[in-house]
Amino acid sequence: MLKSHKYWLGLFWLVTIFILPLPLIITLAHGLSGTINQSELFASQLGSIAYVWMLFSIMVSEKPKWLDSLIGLPEMYFTHGVMGCTAILFSFIHKELLHSYGAIALTGNIALYLFIGIALYSIIFLSGWITSHFSLLGHIKKKLEKIFRYETSVWIHKLNLVATLFVFGHVILIDYIRSLSSFMFWFYLYSILTACVYIYMKTIKKVLYHSGKLIGNQKLSHNITELRIHITHRASFKAGDYAFISFPEVSGMKEPHPFSIVNYNSKKRTLTFAIRNQADFTKNINHLKLGSKVIIDGSYGRLYHAVKEHESNDLILIGSGIGSVPLISLAINLQNSRPITFIRIASKEEDLIYEAELINIANKNTKFIYHSQIGRLTPEQIIKLYSKEGFYLIGGSPQMMRGTKKLLMNGGVNRAQIYGEKFNF
Repeated sequence: MLKSHKYWLGLFWLVTIFILPLPLIITLAHGLSGTINQSELFASQLGSIAYVWMLFSIMVSEKPKWLDSLIGLPEMYFTHGVMGCTAILFSFIHKELLHSYGAIALTGNIALYLFIGIALYSIIFLSGWITSHFSLLGHIKKKLEKIFRYETSVWIHKLNLVATLFVFGHVILIDYIRSLSSFMFWFYLYSILTACVYIYMKTIKKVLYHSGKLIGNQKLSHNITELRIHITHRASFKAGDYAFISFPEVSGMKEPHPFSIVNYNSKKRTLTFAIRNQADFTKNINHLKLGSKVIIDGSYGRLYHAVKEHESNDLILIGSGIGSVPLISLAINLQNSRPITFIRIASKEEDLIYEAELINIANKNTKFIYHSQIGRLTPEQIIKLYSKEGFYLIGGSPQMMRGTKKLLMNGGVNRAQIYGEKFNF
């Protein structure tokens, strides 16, 4: 499954963990060797590794498109979280092993406390992977979301920049570190590159965002709304992709939020989204007025790439609830290009959005097999879906995706034949 994806993902982790910090580690070892500060080498190296990982996390948080096409945004965000938390741990050990005073200690302590506070906040509010694994944290998140809005969470997360600036100041205040010219060359180079990337993403890249206006707002069920947006210029959106959209003139909806694209009509330049009304950003989305200005960042996603990499395989789609939206997009766009089996499950009948359209496709196309049901798939149903040459795309909540993947593997499907993007950020 996605051999190129695994290759790039492995290379990404290798570069991030080991290669990027190497110049700082080596120059520190060379510079402090044989000096009175040699005993502080290990602690200083830990601090350097933490700084490099924090810089890299900042760049990843800006969603570079080239990296999304290689490994996918969910993997990028997962790396962002893991590297950030590990960097905080290294920073804490660094602090415990070294003793500093005055401005050096103050800047270091402020940075560490800021990082710890942001990490604890992010674990609950911005890490869908963690809250999906621990139900208690998920429950706490739902309660606190009434107080801490989505836009508040985004701005709190941006305090990572402030903390990183304090680390920068902390380092350049240390005389014996500042005297290491080779180390400082790499330190300044990494810092300047990160600053340049961040400024580019926040300024020049924004010019490339798509703009449009809301031309359709229709309720598909009691908690799912369809939005149709007419964009100013033609763009390239692939089936199964998602985009970050924001409404700059609407209070509480000015920060971009990711949603899956149902369809893109290139001739009419219209984007269609199906959005569940549950969080503070989306609960009032059905009240948006037609003509509202929209900013679109994207698209993102690897589902279409995954399908193209397996053109010779039978395509089997398994979707649940709102998580089936990208699979619906793929099914509609690929219905005439290859055999497709599409299985949808939902907890309620009304959650089976676009049901009539999918049934109509199945009635007209013998190569398109469609089935929907209320309730989970059984092991017996999974066994019937088994195909030695099949490629399985799954979409739904993280719990549904984990459970379905386990059922498929228990039913004889190889792990390499299964793929899905965990849309939990």
